[in-house]
Amino acid sequence: MPVTSVTNSTGPVLGQPARDYSEITDIDFMTLLVAQIQNQDPMSPMDNAEFTGQLTQFSMLDDLSALNGKMDDNILVGQSINNTAMLALVGKDVTVAGKAAWVENGEPSVSMINSDDAGTATVEVKDESGNVVATYTKDVTAGLSDISWNGTLADGSTASDGRYTLNVSVENDGAAVGFTTLMTGHVESLRYENGAGVVMVDDQEFYVSDIYKVS
Repeated sequence: MPVTSVTNSTGPVLGQPARDYSEITDIDFMTLLVAQIQNQDPMSPMDNAEFTGQLTQFSMLDDLSALNGKMDDNILVGQSINNTAMLALVGKDVTVAGKAAWVENGEPSVSMINSDDAGTATVEVKDESGNVVATYTKDVTAGLSDISWNGTLADGSTASDGRYTLNVSVENDGAAVGFTTLMTGHVESLRYENGAGVVMVDDQEFYVSDIYKVS
């Protein structure tokens, strides 16, 4: 039987541009697949599942290649949508992690607590000078509970408008309970820091990711 000589060339043919072998085309794939079928063991041929699997893998790779080509554009579009959504927060009331409370027109702001367990919360209210002006307790459950101050001072009078700080501790049968104090405030402005949104809430800055609730 005559044998056809095959010469292996390791470089591009003169006059033809060098090809980027990091990419595989549809024709390359089908050529390889046909060669695999022609040279398979007739006693153990490729089954339908394997054949379908190879076609599916190539289809996925082809889709990923197209996706990667559009990734930069998609990222820019996503950032634009995200920035637009964050701008909508300006002027809204939000709930964030914080100890501040405000009295405005005689009405105290809403304060919440996210507790790890049920227990009794002891709240110490301080004015802007750091003086303790009121102390009260509230029963809390696991999860979110309202611990808002009613605006009454220790002497029974009503607190004047301004900013106050709530120092909270929670106990259950004498054991300390973990918690996060939450405050509600008005978003006054928005800025960006290293790609992250930062909102100004009643003269305090918070990351957008720290917002628990938008009202």
